[in-house]
Amino acid sequence: MRNGKLYWPETYLKKTYKDEIDMHYDVVVIGGGMSGALTAYRVAEAGYHTLLVDKAEIGSASSAANTGLMQYMSDKLLHECVKDFGALEAYHFYKASKEGLEDIEQLSHKLDARVNFIKRDSLFIASTKRDKKTIKDEYEALRYFDFPVDYVKQEQLKEDYGIDKYNALITHEDAEINPYVFVNEIVKYAHDHFHLDVLEHTELIKYKAGNKNVGCQFNNQTVTTDKLVMTTGYAKNKITRRYINREEFVASYAVVTEPIHENQFWKDKAMIWESARPYLYIRHVPGNRVLIGGLDEKTDKIPDEKHIQKQGKRLIKAFNKLYPELELTIEYAYGARFGETKDGKPFIGKVEGDAEIYGLYGYGGNGTVYSSFGSKLLLDMIEGKYNPLSELFKVKR
Repeated sequence: MRNGKLYWPETYLKKTYKDEIDMHYDVVVIGGGMSGALTAYRVAEAGYHTLLVDKAEIGSASSAANTGLMQYMSDKLLHECVKDFGALEAYHFYKASKEGLEDIEQLSHKLDARVNFIKRDSLFIASTKRDKKTIKDEYEALRYFDFPVDYVKQEQLKEDYGIDKYNALITHEDAEINPYVFVNEIVKYAHDHFHLDVLEHTELIKYKAGNKNVGCQFNNQTVTTDKLVMTTGYAKNKITRRYINREEFVASYAVVTEPIHENQFWKDKAMIWESARPYLYIRHVPGNRVLIGGLDEKTDKIPDEKHIQKQGKRLIKAFNKLYPELELTIEYAYGARFGETKDGKPFIGKVEGDAEIYGLYGYGGNGTVYSSFGSKLLLDMIEGKYNPLSELFKVKR
């Protein structure tokens, strides 16, 4: 799923799991990334005998390349959602995202401090003069639905943030996080406190739904489960090929710099992103580093090392168009395959008719937040509770 020199895995030594596996589980979750970790936590906390399976190690695929920016705003802007989905659906999409972010905050309080959940403002800037209207339209939509946002005029943007652009909006109550530590810590917490078993370096070879349960064949053993949940992220497999048929894969790039001086940061160390597509995004990293990402390319290939280095230099140049006086040195550079959906929404729900097989695919630039509210939605489905969000994010749409 990714290539290059990653930063997050160097900040944490993960737990190694050597669980004795049972023959039957209430719930089996396939995929130990953000979606799988949160889903396993939710269902185990609810009292279900749960097994989490990953073909490598927990958090080692896309989660290790996740940039850890969490916002209630989506890549698909609210005023665009209103136009495409209608006001009611657009509002509930954004409301779910904000609540998902708040849930991540509450969970983080239970975990190791190295999760580094820090509330931040997000600065969304107009990349071009033509995008001034996009910023104003989005501000009006967010204000109408009472989301925490302020408008930033050109003069204020220059004075407060040192950015010479046309206008911006600033959203409040967003956050930054260490995604690799969070994924591993939430799994560890559920493993230590609830009935969660973890099986790493194990691949699901095939599964078959029967009358009473679902059979799962792994490398060297078979288990049955009442409910099977697929959270395999951006890997190509039977589920993504057959059911998730509206995704587009992209390669995205990021660099983490060597530390800079504390006083070189912009106001409040706000997270920064822009209206251009593909867009540039910037965040602070504990230890006074800067993370810069973007330059997305439509491809299903994992980027190679040479191309990663080239894109890393381009990211620094893009950053210096905003802050030309700030000299940065790349220490980590990497690229990863991610997924987007054509309508901007994640896929959450049943994937196979009447069989007890579910999927959570938080595709898009806001995948961590989608995984948060998506895992709660799946728990409702598993428990037979109706949740109106199920219609918004259903797999077959």
